[in-house]
Order: sequence, then C-alpha cells, then structure tokens
Amino acid sequence: MSERQTSAYRVTLRPARREDSRSLWEWRNDPETREASFHTEMIPFETHQRWFESRLEAPNTEILIILDLQGKAIGYVRFQIAEFEAEVSVALDAQERGKGYGPAAVRQGVEILLAREDLDRVVALIKEGNTSSVRTFERAGFTRRGTKRVSGSEALEMVRSR
Repeated sequence: MSERQTSAYRVTLRPARREDSRSLWEWRNDPETREASFHTEMIPFETHQRWFESRLEAPNTEILIILDLQGKAIGYVRFQIAEFEAEVSVALDAQERGKGYGPAAVRQGVEILLAREDLDRVVALIKEGNTSSVRTFERAGFTRRGTKRVSGSEALEMVRSR
C-alpha cells in the first residue's frame, strides 16, 4: 500500500515499517493511551518488539502510520482482521490530540481497508467513559451498536458497515 493523501484529509497514512517500532511503543505506553486501553499496564520494549515483528508479517493485521501534512509521524491506526470484520484501534502522540487528526486517520484507514479487503464492517471497542474516542469514531462515520464486556471492562461497540 502506498501513502495516500487527498484534499479531504488532514493526514497521510503509510504502512508501518520496522523502524516505526519505538514510536508505536511510546504512543502505546503514553499514560492517556494506557488509561483508555483495556490493558493498562506498561509494555516492556522487548515484549512490544516481538509483538510488532510478528504483526508486520501477519496477513490479518494492518498497521498504518499517521503522518501530518509535513510528513511527521504522529500516531497509528491498526486493524485486526477476522472473517468479514476488522477491529480498529488508534493512538495519537499526546501533543497532537484534539487537532482533528484522529477522525481523519480512522476514516481514511477504513476506506483503504474496505477498498482492499472483503469485509462487511469495521468495529471499534471503546472503554466506558472514553468520550473523546466516541466522538472520534462518530466523526469517522461509526454508529453505536451496543455494549459488551472486554477484559473485565464495559465497552461501547461502534461499527462502520460497508
């Protein structure tokens, strides 16, 4: 997949590369990101590195790096694909939050994935109380489908169908 940018977006997405590992690890271990996650513990770099290497090679995982209009890496959108559905997660650098990058990146990532994969829907699971993520996914075209338990926490399930 190549980088993609149009005037409708404030970001560019590109496939993750091995040299992105440390940035993803830092974004994932950011305190606000951990608080919003279903797994809030710090992840040691060595553990992350093994996971990241395996995900780069996995056909059912897509990790896209979010670049601002100057080409600076500011976060990621990750899709875990299973059958006709993909689960999405997103994280932004702490200094880049609240600037509209999240909805733009999610919207663009979903469009890229749906154009390439035979999927019926993309699902976001959002930890209860995470209103900023709810707004992000609503602005990216997702609708609320219900709630479910994820790793012992209540989660709002939001979906964007084909």
